[in-house]
Parts: sequence; C-alpha cells; structure tokens
Amino acid sequence: MKFIIDAGHGGNGRNGDPGAIGPTGLKEKDVNLSIATRLASIAMMRGHFPVLTRMRDEFQSLKYRTDYANREGGRCFVSIHCNSFTSPTAHGFEVFSYRAGSQASSDLAECVLSVWRLSFPSHVIRGHKKSGFYVIAKTKMPAILLETAFIKNPAWEPWLRDEKNHQAMAETIMAGIEAWIES
Repeated sequence: MKFIIDAGHGGNGRNGDPGAIGPTGLKEKDVNLSIATRLASIAMMRGHFPVLTRMRDEFQSLKYRTDYANREGGRCFVSIHCNSFTSPTAHGFEVFSYRAGSQASSDLAECVLSVWRLSFPSHVIRGHKKSGFYVIAKTKMPAILLETAFIKNPAWEPWLRDEKNHQAMAETIMAGIEAWIES
C-alpha cells in the first residue's frame, strides 16, 4: 500500500519552522522527522510504499505538502507532530481528523488511537478530535494528524528525546495503519 507520511514543521533560518521547542531546547521538527523516517523504514520492510513530504530538515509550506500528497496519491495521509500548550503540565496523545472529512479518516484515527492505547498503556489518551488543520483539510485521501506528546512538558520532553521511543511510536503508528487497512 502506498501512503503519505508528513513530518510536521522543518527547516532553519528565516523560512524555517522548528515547531514547538521543549524546555531544554528539543525541537518538534526533529522529533517529527525521526518518527516519520522510522515509520517509512518500517513500512518498506512490511512491503508498503511510503512517500515522505520531507526526508531531511527542510521547510515545506503546508500548501506544498498537501499538493505533493495529492499528486503522489496514496491510501492515506499521516501527519506527525508533538503537541504544545502554554501550561507545562499538559500531557497525553491525541489524533485529529478533518471536521468535515470522510468516515475513512475517522476510522483511521480510531485505529491508530486503539493501537496507541495498547502500546502505551501509561499514556493519557486525549482522544480522537475533529479539526480544520490545513494538511488534513486539503488532502484528497483519508487523513489524520497525530500529536504524540507535549514537548513543552518537562516530564515528557526527555521521553520525546529518546530515539527508542521514536521507534516505538513509529511501530505503533504502522500497526494502527495496518489495522485500518484490514478493517
């Protein structure tokens, strides 16, 4: 199966977008890219055909990402992010689908959420929510946006920094996608 993986944010300098930054300087763009490239590797090992909207630390506009995804086509679109909030105590995992989107997007979100709940039983699950985020609103395929953990939370930033957790999250996301395919 061909699908699109979007590592949120990216790039440096004036046009760069680091995303949220943790208390000790961890950048969301770096975590997102690490999870996305690991997800792509897992997908290829399992016989899928992942397409990444970025494969290195570079800035791609939201329009570029969705136009590229729509040109490439695929069974689904998965955008990976770290959550952020002004309160440093906010925590948990959540997944978004487009508020006016298809049932397939909602089903994909629920499958990933279900597998996440099993893989990370100690995580707070903030649930499946509807949103108008550009990347899930403008793609022409089932689309979700994942918020893996709150990077500004000093208790969760070290967890997000650990590459073993990047691998575990990528495996969990892939298992959720595969559960959706099989449903």
